[in-house]
Formats: sequence, structure tokens, C-alpha cells
Amino acid sequence: MNQTQIVIDAAGGSGGGAGRLKAELDAFLADGAPPLRVIGWDRQLTPSWLVLREAAAGRAPVVAALNNVSFTWRGTERRVLVHNALHFLAPDEVRLLGLLPRSFRAQIPVVRRTLRRADVIVVPCSAMAERVADRVPAVRDRLLVLANPVSPVGPRIPADEVSILVPVVPSPFKNVVRELRVLLAALDRRRHRARVRMTAHPHELPADLARHPRLDLLGRLPHHELAEHWRRTTAVFFPCALESFGYPLAEARVYGLPVLAPDTQQSREIAGAAVVPYRLSDTNSLAEAVDGIDRPVLPEPYAFERVAYFTRLLGLDRNFATWSASAPPPRDRDPMRRTVV
Repeated sequence: MNQTQIVIDAAGGSGGGAGRLKAELDAFLADGAPPLRVIGWDRQLTPSWLVLREAAAGRAPVVAALNNVSFTWRGTERRVLVHNALHFLAPDEVRLLGLLPRSFRAQIPVVRRTLRRADVIVVPCSAMAERVADRVPAVRDRLLVLANPVSPVGPRIPADEVSILVPVVPSPFKNVVRELRVLLAALDRRRHRARVRMTAHPHELPADLARHPRLDLLGRLPHHELAEHWRRTTAVFFPCALESFGYPLAEARVYGLPVLAPDTQQSREIAGAAVVPYRLSDTNSLAEAVDGIDRPVLPEPYAFERVAYFTRLLGLDRNFATWSASAPPPRDRDPMRRTVV
């Protein structure tokens, strides 16, 4: 094929889950690919970009947006990845809108309206699919549940010190501060020797928590530095309930680490056998869960494999008969060079 068949819009944030996804996409493209073109890699997702990208997509028959906002008129087939639960709050969560900046609130109707122009809407878990379907019922039949790709950087390196990693940055939408207090109380109740290491700065926590003798604050680490903590920690604590996916749940699964997480279907779907469930804000329940952090968990390094993910996300298994998860591209193929518009 001589012309570009698929155009991918990667505009948007480079931190958090969006940054992780871009890193996985970069690795996928580095292995060689069918005719793909990536636009917007270093751009912010602004109203002006949403207009410009339609022209930048050219005449590619397939267009894919990785940033929640579907293309609206380019492409014979439009695919979009939707991965922000805040765009699809349930009625009992609408109070959180008051914590959102006005610029974010303005995104919500745009995201929802453009979904109606998409042919395939990819969401990272079943709970997110339910959110989208409840808020935009007209697109229910176009939803595809596809867990985000997560690639480990190497095998675990068990350390002598027992530690619990909390890979969460505090924010008004995450219940991590409240649940961190519950975790520390549970550890004290059990007289457990585990250290707690959290990806936060002291000013991001209440002063009493920031000074807690059991808590080590790591600051905000890039993925390659945080990966070393993943390889050496004993267990993971991920108390967040409002998530479109939950990368720490998936990381725990691929590395083979127990993860203390809310007792929900989403936790079980993403973390699999790695989950150690507890009832939110219940010290007794979390204390019992803490007793299970020493149990062995079988690593599943290929549970969220990137080639299979992007093959389905982009429809490559259908559009390119020789490109599929079961037949990845040969490494001696000329690598696709990312085009940034």
C-alpha cells in the first residue's frame, strides 16, 4: 500500500495515563508498522487543534483519536479512545463538577457530542463502558472494551525491606488522602513493619500525614524511575474509586504484586489474581487485607500486551490481513517514522 491508511491523533497531555499510553505507542511504532501517520504528538488538545487536525488527516480512510474527542468529518471509519471518567460522571458524582476548572467542564459536552460521530469507541474497562453507555446511550452498540497496554521493564528484584507502594498523585478527585490514613491505621493496628512509599510531595498532603514516621514521599517520578520501585516493592495500595482504568492495578498484575484495592468488579477485572480487596474507609477490612500482602502472586507480563492492543484499537487485524497480535511485524522491517503535525 502506497498511501497512509490510518491517521492517529495523539494530541493532549504527556503525563499520567496519557503519557503511559504515548510511551507504549512509541514502542509499538518502533517495531515497524503498516502505513500509519501520527499527528499532534506535541500539541495541546485545544479547540483550534480540533479544527486543524481534520485537515491534517488528509484522505486517510481510518482516523483514530487517542484523546477522548472523536474526529467528526474526516475518515470513512472514525475510532476514538475514551479514557477519562470525569467526562462521564454518574448522577451521585455530579457534585465533583464543582471541583473541576471551568475549562474542563466545557470539554464534557464536546466529548459527548463528538462520540456520536465515531464508529468505534474504545474504553479501557467494563465499568468505563457502563459510564459511557449511561451518559450517551446512542453509542452503546459502538463500544469496545480494551484494557490499556502495560509493559513491564523487567522482572521483580525483591528487597529485604517490606514496603507498600502508593503510586497515586493526590488530587481533589482521588480519595487517596482519606484512604492513606486508613492504611496507616491498619498497619499500626497489625503492628506491621511495612514502610509506605508514595509518589507525592510533602506540600500535597496534610502536614500530619507528610510527617508520618512510616511514610516516605518520593515526589512525582517519571515512569522509568517509578519502574524501579515497582520491581522492588512488596505490595501496592491503590484506593481510587473514580478511574477509567487504574494503571496501578494492571502494573501489579504484570509484576506479580498483591494490590490492596477497593472491592469492586473493576479491581478484579484489571488486577485479576493480584487484587487483595477491602471495603473503602474500613480500617478492620484493610487490616485483614494487609495480612495478605506476603502471599505470592504469579506475574503476568503479557496480560496487557501492546501489539495486541494497538492491533485491535486501530483495526489492523481487519484492515491489514498480515498484521495481527498472532503475527507481529518483523523487526527487520523499515520502521515507521512518526510524523508530527
